[in-house]
Amino acid sequence: MNSKLFQWRSLKTRITLFTLAIFLVSIWSLAYYASRMLREDMERVLGDQQLSTLSLLADEVDHELKDRMIVLEKIAAGVSPAMLDHTADLQAFIERSMALQEDAFNGGVIAHRLDGTAIAEVPLSSRRRGVNYLDIDSVAAALQHGKSTISRPLVGKQLQAPLFGMTVPIRNAHGQVIGGLSGVVNLGMANFLDHITRNRYGRTGGYVLVAPQYRQIITATDKSRVMATLPAPGVNPTIDRFIAGFEGPIVYVSAIGAEILTSSKRIPVAGWDIVAILPTSEAFAPIRDMQQRMLLATLVFNCID
Repeated sequence: MNSKLFQWRSLKTRITLFTLAIFLVSIWSLAYYASRMLREDMERVLGDQQLSTLSLLADEVDHELKDRMIVLEKIAAGVSPAMLDHTADLQAFIERSMALQEDAFNGGVIAHRLDGTAIAEVPLSSRRRGVNYLDIDSVAAALQHGKSTISRPLVGKQLQAPLFGMTVPIRNAHGQVIGGLSGVVNLGMANFLDHITRNRYGRTGGYVLVAPQYRQIITATDKSRVMATLPAPGVNPTIDRFIAGFEGPIVYVSAIGAEILTSSKRIPVAGWDIVAILPTSEAFAPIRDMQQRMLLATLVFNCID
């Protein structure tokens, strides 16, 4: 018994165990360092891919919105002061004009008097004539300041559905504003944004379209988030950074406790942001698999040793 205790305490045994310990610590340190560097490299590459994808999508949405604004401006340019006094003529003119652009606004088109009251619309079944819309920001901007703008997301007074609109001023021959023309996009129905948000980013990620000036989600791959309100300033510093114009990419923990890789791109004409979200459980799955294989290989090596 004393002989065994002596062998255990011998200098040779201690040196052997110490060397083995250093070797194992070195292996684990190298594995940790390699996996960390690999994760950082993958995060940079995946982030660059996210930003590249979002740049294309932001340009596409910007182009779609500008095209619809041009449609409204062309129709508004054909409205005369006499039409505003004879709503039957105005109604017929809008119906003819929209017959060639029926896909532009799935929520229809509304013509307003200078006080914001709707006097003509397509389709008539929406029953919006006689309703005043001066409290809508884009309508007020067109009628009171002569600006063509896109409204904040809201629930329609008559449609009772999530929507946003864009309004352009109607002017007389002297350039004075005499009315307004609004186009409505119903987010509760199939619309031009769906071909982006219905797709996933990766297998489990997706897209979110945000109106940062209102801290509000417009639409998203997850339709339950349509019209959702973002946290108030100061609650989530990362969201505050994105709203301030930060594009990412960045890894952070979402409100539901999931770690995600996300990036953002601004859409100039509307001041909106399109955001891509990818859970890190998917983004860094190859690293996790590698770590598990390295752990298994190290354990087997230790057992053999």
